[in-house]
Amino acid sequence: MREAFADVLIAALELLEAEARSARKGLIRAAAGIVLLATAALLALGAAALLAWALLTALYPVMPTPLARLLVGVAVLLIAGGLAWIAVRMNR
Repeated sequence: MREAFADVLIAALELLEAEARSARKGLIRAAAGIVLLATAALLALGAAALLAWALLTALYPVMPTPLARLLVGVAVLLIAGGLAWIAVRMNR
């Protein structure tokens, strides 16, 4: 009886060790994915800022500066609001 209990206990501990090893690999993969996603988000944010600046620069010759800034600001806010709305809808 003791030998059977010892065998079951050893098997359970080996299973626990294998699961812990597998979970660690999964956590490393998830962390790497999060870092890559954060890097991509920062790059996308920088690209969006550069695009907004380019649009603003392109509008300066054809309209007054305050109006150009207003139009670009409204456009950026609309895009941000649309992305926030999509995110809320996805997380329902």
